[in-house]
Amino acid sequence: MAKVYIINDDKWVDVPDGENLGKLDGQSSILFACHEGVCGSCLSHIVEGKENLEEPSDYEKQMLEMMGASEDQRLLCITKIKGGEVKVKQ
Repeated sequence: MAKVYIINDDKWVDVPDGENLGKLDGQSSILFACHEGVCGSCLSHIVEGKENLEEPSDYEKQMLEMMGASEDQRLLCITKIKGGEVKVKQ
């Protein structure tokens, strides 16, 4: 079981290994609107544990570029966690 620390909420949330971080919807203050990586509401900074996330898909890379995201930002609704721990901030 992976763990995600939401800095904004000062809490840890368990996420099954290999799952999409959209699972944080309803368990944190992070906004999730479309769940498809289009709206950008879940764009968040990966503060620690980037190595525990799957690499962005070509689609996510394209959307991040269109949104002008920084290198430490990911669209959580379409980002998968491999395992371990990740710290995020929105």
